[in-house]
Amino acid sequence: MPRGRVHTVLFWIGVLVLVPVAVGVFARATGFEAGPLAILVSLMPWVALASVVPLTLAVLSRSWILVAAAGVLAAIAIAWQVPIFVGSGGGEPQLVVASVNMQFGEGDADAIVALVADQDVDVLSVQELTPEGAQRLADAGLDEALPFSEVLAEPGVTGTGLWSRLPLSDAQSIDGFFSREISATIAGPTGDFTMLAVHPRAPGMRGHGMWEEELALLHDVLADVEGPAIAAGDFNTTRDHEGFRAIESLGYEDAADQAGTGFAPTFPVNRELFPFVVIDHVIERDTGLKAIETRTFTIDGADHKALVAVYAAQ
Repeated sequence: MPRGRVHTVLFWIGVLVLVPVAVGVFARATGFEAGPLAILVSLMPWVALASVVPLTLAVLSRSWILVAAAGVLAAIAIAWQVPIFVGSGGGEPQLVVASVNMQFGEGDADAIVALVADQDVDVLSVQELTPEGAQRLADAGLDEALPFSEVLAEPGVTGTGLWSRLPLSDAQSIDGFFSREISATIAGPTGDFTMLAVHPRAPGMRGHGMWEEELALLHDVLADVEGPAIAAGDFNTTRDHEGFRAIESLGYEDAADQAGTGFAPTFPVNRELFPFVVIDHVIERDTGLKAIETRTFTIDGADHKALVAVYAAQ
């Protein structure tokens, strides 16, 4: 094939590959997440990786206009992911917060309690907690490891539980959500803070008005919290979604960003697919603590990885 024709073929392949990258960058930049765009935004780390392909094809095609367009989009997509790879320092662990989605209460209770012990967990948020799942956790010894708790177990996916090694008070359910959300005061190493166990709705493939409504409600709940706060759970949103970024604008910081532990997908696991999105989070505001490490663990019977965030004094 003549060299000019090769360049033409590479150019048009580059254009075709660049289109989904451009759509993803547009959706993320504008917050326009209608229909499947919400799913595409959740894949922004993969979009950033994929952005290298059209840039390479543009260079090989010797189309400098395409090089410029692909280069700008790649730079933007990659820049959005940089914070999760840049940590802010270390320190001695003072608080360990974990989140586990038990998937209809079927997650391995013994494995969860072992995780609490092995990782020295101080506070545990559990989503999709059924009465049977709560009983298995109790039988496995969770109440002995974390003696303070608020348990709102329900059949199906709506139950939530909060356990703590540290004194817990003023526990209450937060109204307005499909799943149970819990707020409580915990006596932390740097003073009392509000702890929230959260589980807003997930987006659909096409329509997701209820997802947007619950993220907006969660934003308002977190905005109304006075003083230091930590929230942990299955947020059903990634750090690239507009709703999560709006929460961060309130002063909350994602543990993954603080610790700089990189891209660690939490969903899905124990399925045919490999984990490819980060929708489980621990976020913090004004506690005098900063995450120095996050870790993920597979729990048999659960379709989310357990997330552990280790905090040190700032």
